[in-house]
Amino acid sequence: MLINCPECNHQVSDKAATCPNCGIKIAGNPDITNSNTPKHRKSDTKSSGNGKNKSTRWAIIFFIVLTLVFAAAVGSYYLHTQMQKQDEEAAFQQAVESNNADELQRYLAHYGAAPQIHRDSVKAMLQHMRDAERNKEEQEQLDAIDSIDYALACKINTIDAYEKYLQEHPKSKRIAEVKERILKLASNNATEEEVDFARSVCRRFFQSINAHDTDQLLSTVPTTMTRFLNRVGATNSDVVTFMEKLYKPDVNNLNFRIMEPFTAKHATDEGGSEVLRAQFTVTLSIDREDLTKERFSTYNVTADITPDGLISRFNLKKVVAQATEYSE
Repeated sequence: MLINCPECNHQVSDKAATCPNCGIKIAGNPDITNSNTPKHRKSDTKSSGNGKNKSTRWAIIFFIVLTLVFAAAVGSYYLHTQMQKQDEEAAFQQAVESNNADELQRYLAHYGAAPQIHRDSVKAMLQHMRDAERNKEEQEQLDAIDSIDYALACKINTIDAYEKYLQEHPKSKRIAEVKERILKLASNNATEEEVDFARSVCRRFFQSINAHDTDQLLSTVPTTMTRFLNRVGATNSDVVTFMEKLYKPDVNNLNFRIMEPFTAKHATDEGGSEVLRAQFTVTLSIDREDLTKERFSTYNVTADITPDGLISRFNLKKVVAQATEYSE
């Protein structure tokens, strides 16, 4: 039968004298035992193969288990990351839609690892809110100043006052209203000839008082006036009484003088008649014996002039720290 050569492991007949491959003695060689028979050799080979197969199976099992563990870890990490991403996205949307500074600040504090585009958007919104709040405070201050200046312009109620207001407040919400007031004043303003006419009537009135001339004084007023000083429906006697009270016993002479500016505009008096309403200032110098008494004063005057050159309404206010109407 065939056996394996103990030297070269080449198959050779157990009857051969020597191995034809390596030349070692075969027949009668005590090293050649039954263990080298094909039967036993085949058994060894089979046992060796079984061991190798078991090792391979365990390696495959280990690889599979390792792969499953790795896949589970990767899947868990991915799932966790996706949940964090969804949570951050929801928080971002909520913060942005709230339009609330506190919510936006909380988002920035809690999501430090959020996408930069989200953090930049939130920071931009916060900056916009700060700018808006600062602008609001500044606008409130400007509105307060605007209201004060507007009230002052309305109190003066002249074209110059309104034009000054427009220059100082070019973006005021009252521009249209102020321009309308200017147009109204411009349409009511008297012409230069009308102003001169009103001035001449008022000058005659005060010159009559300076001259202590009753007849000339009464030629400047109608029989019944709309208002004279504090009296409604005043008569000629009221006008004369006013002049006589100015001439105190110690008074030698009076001198009323009309000052500029002298303005006049078209107006309607209390009775509905069209008049020229003059506004101006007069100074009064008094030549008197008692030098301890007042000798100089200033008054603001408002007078309505009728088309026929008469003063139908007359008011006098003394210019002092707190203006007071002339008292009889």
